[in-house]
Amino acid sequence: MPTLALRTGCPSPASAHRERGQVLILFVMGATVIFLIGAIVVDIGLWVSERRNAQAAADLASLAAATQLRNANASGDAQAKGLDFAKRNGFDYADSNIDVQVNPDTSNETVEVTIDEQGVSLFAGIFGITSPHVGASAVAAYGESPPGPGWVLFANSSDCNPNSPPLNILANHVTVNGSTHSNGNLHIEGPQDDFVGPVTWVCPGGFNQAPDQQNTGSYQPAPYPVGSQPAASAVGSWSDVPCTVTVPPGTNINNNPALWDIPGVRLKSNVICSDGDLSLSGDGISGHVTFASNQGQITITSTGSTGNQLQPADSLPSSLAVLLAVSFASPTSGAAIDIAAAGGLYRGIIHAPNSQIALTGSSNVNINGILVADTILLSGNNFRMTALPGLSGPPLPPEIHLED
Repeated sequence: MPTLALRTGCPSPASAHRERGQVLILFVMGATVIFLIGAIVVDIGLWVSERRNAQAAADLASLAAATQLRNANASGDAQAKGLDFAKRNGFDYADSNIDVQVNPDTSNETVEVTIDEQGVSLFAGIFGITSPHVGASAVAAYGESPPGPGWVLFANSSDCNPNSPPLNILANHVTVNGSTHSNGNLHIEGPQDDFVGPVTWVCPGGFNQAPDQQNTGSYQPAPYPVGSQPAASAVGSWSDVPCTVTVPPGTNINNNPALWDIPGVRLKSNVICSDGDLSLSGDGISGHVTFASNQGQITITSTGSTGNQLQPADSLPSSLAVLLAVSFASPTSGAAIDIAAAGGLYRGIIHAPNSQIALTGSSNVNINGILVADTILLSGNNFRMTALPGLSGPPLPPEIHLED
């Protein structure tokens, strides 16, 4: 008679052993899949990071290379600059695992930089991916900028001696709306001198500020060095000056009634010329008049607190329509043009191509024009200087940009 096994509700030892084996197999398979997925994610993240670095380096290298596209050796200079910036950003073209190509197109003023790198595989080698190529490319273009704000202060001397800056601003509370430039060094004393427009110089390390200016002055944009600029000339030579009245050297205009409409109040509209010195002193003097000296000094002095109101002569030709004063004197003694202003308005171009303009002021002096000279010395306080409308200034830095 057959016997029946007692049913207890518990698996037999053999069955339990089989179930534990199945769980272990599933765990190993699941862990392997998770590990492989994690490994792939790690490697993909690494490749994305490498590509991002390559793209940033290609962008910077192409932008740097594009700045060279107006050089005499544009193609060679652009290639050298692009390779240098790629190396600075971690992609050394001498490395056998890295390829950097810089391709200038001088006819279209663009540069393409391509970076290719053999990426690193930490786990993807399991699938046969041992050294994937990771790279990026960028194209940058050179664009000519429009002229900047008109000149206000322009010193043409190329002197790089820090002890004798061609443009020496010792005045405080000066506001300049326009372009300020020295073909040599530039010193700003301050305090509280504010510049709205480019402030540029040529000499290496040629920009110097006194501590009080560093703490209280302002610049829009920040000052930057440039190459030598052509002088913002108003008149080329003495023969270009269209004199309407010629007076003897040493003439004090105040003592010459023929030059006045209303004695002591308003000057006639003349281009007053002399081979030597000219001088004007007084307060509240107005007029449309131009002062010109061949080899002498022009001196204009305010003697009171009202200030003078001087603008260029009406008879000037269109090419010189904004010329207020010019002296071709050599720098033998003192400034060729020396203005001591207590308030008032001086409108037009004040030009000393061979020597210095010395301008001293107080009580809110307004200069609506340009000071152009071999050297310029600005002292005193409370100047407001504004560029003349319609006259172009220096070229701004080129517009270098990445192409889409």
